[in-house]
Amino acid sequence: MDTEFETLLYGQQFKKLYEKMSNLITEKYGLHKVEIEILLFLKKGKGNTARDIAENKYFSKAHISHAIDKLVECGYLVGKPDAQDRRCVHLILTEKTEPVCGELLKMRESLMGIVCKGITEEERRIMRQVAKKIAHNISMELGAEIQSKGKKEKEDLDDKKQ
Repeated sequence: MDTEFETLLYGQQFKKLYEKMSNLITEKYGLHKVEIEILLFLKKGKGNTARDIAENKYFSKAHISHAIDKLVECGYLVGKPDAQDRRCVHLILTEKTEPVCGELLKMRESLMGIVCKGITEEERRIMRQVAKKIAHNISMELGAEIQSKGKKEKEDLDDKKQ
């Protein structure tokens, strides 16, 4: 595998740049990375429960739970129990998130401008297609790994019962 491609997949340079740019915002509002990622996830409307966040952002359930508690405590979120399933809590952004999310979205737009400088729209389109395929391949592998692990655990339990 070539170095440039590995750099893209591992994302360490991107991560450093993202952290450098987002640190001003996290410090200004007293938030951590996981908390701002949760706010942006909810702002984009891709889901509104802790489970949705866990399935899409790959943070640990403990980190998500702690972050949600802090965001509720700080007035950025309110939880609304689901009408059919009281165990499920829908997370709703408050008006207090508007300036934070606004700054974060501007920062991300600026970040993409830096990252995509000199890349044509056609190259971006191709890059998005390739990235979707790579993400799908990784998800399929991780899903197979999780299923395999779950199957192994079930077999172990069955063995213990016998």
